[in-house]
Amino acid sequence: MAHSVCGSAQDYCHSMTSLFGALDNTAIESYADLLFDAWRENRCVFVFGNGGSAFTAGHHALDYIKTAAVPNQHWLKAISLVDNIGMTTALGNDLTFDETFVYPLRALAAPGDIAVAISCSGNSPNVVKASAWAKDNGMIVVALTGFDGGRLAHLADIHIHIPSDNYGVVEDIQMSIGHIAAQLLHQRVLATVVPA
Repeated sequence: MAHSVCGSAQDYCHSMTSLFGALDNTAIESYADLLFDAWRENRCVFVFGNGGSAFTAGHHALDYIKTAAVPNQHWLKAISLVDNIGMTTALGNDLTFDETFVYPLRALAAPGDIAVAISCSGNSPNVVKASAWAKDNGMIVVALTGFDGGRLAHLADIHIHIPSDNYGVVEDIQMSIGHIAAQLLHQRVLATVVPA
């Protein structure tokens, strides 16, 4: 797949700066609101992606539990679907790689839960399949995409798009979106604490 690369550190930093300036901050705030609603209503958030996006998914789930934590408050139920290597490889080997995320969603998810799909292209078959299943089964779909948004753009209830075809830049900003959402979630949870 053709994609752009930066010719210098300055080019890379300029790309990052311009794309951060173009982000839909309203969509990110809506995402944080959605996470807060899930925390308040004890619903689950499932995060998934392939390759670099797999590591981003794991990092998002970590931050939604740990970074967002407020003392003496319960934690958000955030689950990375890529962190069970045995499950992922068994499904890929015994069934098909397209089943790697939809299969555990069928086992674990309930209507009202949140599916967070992370993909640079927006077209990864296993991510699209899981997102379509989530949508059809009453889940809320959040998509973090690059490139032109791909098929995920049409499945998402909240779409946070980074209009770039540079994998590194897209992945860096997707990671930052997780950090932002976790910090906003922390502030929203903190605001519910009644002073002693």
